[in-house]
Amino acid sequence: MKHVSRRVTVSALSAAVVVTMAGVSTWALAGETPAGPVRLVVGLKANAPEAATAAGAVSSMGVRTMDANGPAQKAMSALRAQTVEVSAARKASVIAALKANPDVAYVEVDQVRKAYDVSPDDPMYTDGHQGEVDQVKLPAAWETTKGSSAVKIAVLDTGVTSVGDLSGAVLPGYNYVSNNTNAADDYGHGTMVASLIAGRGNNNAGMAGACWTCAILPVKVLDKTGAGYDSNVAKGIVWATDHGAKIINMSLGGTSTSQVLTDAVAYANLKGVLVVASAGNAGLTTQKNTKQYPAALTDVLAVGATARNSDARADFSSFNKSGDTWVDMAAPGIVTTMDRFGNYHTGEAGTSFSAPMVSGAAGLLKAVHPEYTGWSLSRALLVSARPLANGSWARYGMLDANKLLTIGTELDPPTITGISTPGENWRMKGTFNVVPTGVGDAWSGVRNVDLYVDGVYKSQDRTAPYSLPYNTAGKNGTVKMQIRVWDKAGNKATFDRTIVADNGLPTVKITSGPKDKAKVSGTVKLAVTASDTYGMRRVEMLMNGKVIQTDTTSPYNFSFTASKQPTKMKVQIRAVDLAGNIKYEATRNYTR
Repeated sequence: MKHVSRRVTVSALSAAVVVTMAGVSTWALAGETPAGPVRLVVGLKANAPEAATAAGAVSSMGVRTMDANGPAQKAMSALRAQTVEVSAARKASVIAALKANPDVAYVEVDQVRKAYDVSPDDPMYTDGHQGEVDQVKLPAAWETTKGSSAVKIAVLDTGVTSVGDLSGAVLPGYNYVSNNTNAADDYGHGTMVASLIAGRGNNNAGMAGACWTCAILPVKVLDKTGAGYDSNVAKGIVWATDHGAKIINMSLGGTSTSQVLTDAVAYANLKGVLVVASAGNAGLTTQKNTKQYPAALTDVLAVGATARNSDARADFSSFNKSGDTWVDMAAPGIVTTMDRFGNYHTGEAGTSFSAPMVSGAAGLLKAVHPEYTGWSLSRALLVSARPLANGSWARYGMLDANKLLTIGTELDPPTITGISTPGENWRMKGTFNVVPTGVGDAWSGVRNVDLYVDGVYKSQDRTAPYSLPYNTAGKNGTVKMQIRVWDKAGNKATFDRTIVADNGLPTVKITSGPKDKAKVSGTVKLAVTASDTYGMRRVEMLMNGKVIQTDTTSPYNFSFTASKQPTKMKVQIRAVDLAGNIKYEATRNYTR
């Protein structure tokens, strides 16, 4: 039986009243031609006796009580109200008479509510050509949402033509085959995919896609033969991500991967985008369970196909072999679609059409929960999937769009316990690494760790152990640093650290002691002054390039015995500040 889910809403009455109608006359007066009955709800004032009746005022006008006894009377008595019917011709006079009764609180027309029947009226559905819609429980999901124009779903394919049920759904896109902005479909595949995602439903025409009000962002990465380079696909992923796509559908693939494709998917994941890809159509070949890419990449949701109106695997669908889990879930793979000319086709087969059903359902969830990241969407899709008999071929099972909308996401933030280096108020110069400690996330996992300085982004690390470079060039004084840790569900944790940037040299001067080129004997003494805006660490005396004395307290004093030094002496005074900046005083050459 076709599943049609309905929900009825009724309005609440504005007061708790009850009226007992008595002494009513016949329904219609002699000679009256009724235009049809009108139902009224009559409410009694709170201070009116429960036995109060308004019937006397209208008994000659022809009213009929609808709550004479039983459960109906009991329910309305609880509300101190009663339902009556009157002919349309007498409605106004009856209402006036009732309102004139001092015991009556209100009189209102009993409003008619209709079921929210979200089974679409599109002919391809009503004629029974879209069984896949019921199979994945989309009508029940549509009771909650039909999507949102704020949700952009990118279709990386042969382009998309805005025609038929996609009219008004397609945003300006890009063409990486010809490197221009003409993203129209010159092959047909992309438009068919897009119609399953966002074909406008319930418009009494054509078919119904999964997300009726979602927007399609077309990115042409495949040519008019349906083929395309990984570099173009990768560029398409980046372009779609940068142009606001929340979900990317790729009904394309092959048996080998590439770094550029891997990096592009990682780029999208980092921005919180869900990437969905078809698992491939190798089920009837020797490569039936060979991994297909990009579907088999980490953090890509891979979708296999089920047979027509069945949870069984479609024979053409690629699938997991024993021990593999790369095919994540399934969706109907023999479906009704719309081509680039606006024509509708039943029985179109391929995992190319399973993936967009999942992408469209994900669009519904994103509309309900705009805060969900790609990880949150993916997890909800997998958790809500309906288990399949002998379902190991698709790890989590069949798409269930209705249950999907009930799945929550991780709300706990990741952890960060501190920063091991630099320490609080350390004086720092040049480039160094900021090393956070205790970074982790127990559920979705850490997505990225970012360094912000004075509120401005500086660097990022995505792989533990985390270390973030920072260059203090151009800064002197207090610097406020913040480490921001993001998990894959979009939760954030922060840790703040203040340092002092010091890129200036200290000052140093010998205030007393033998002049340059002097002959020295006995004990030679030198007095030195040194300072730095952000603090001194030490002052050193070097003899022929080797440190022989260090002083850490101002005023700085140094001495040496001339007879214990070489005949020719090269004496240098070196000041080191807390940041490690070094300044030399002019060299003094002595002999003995």
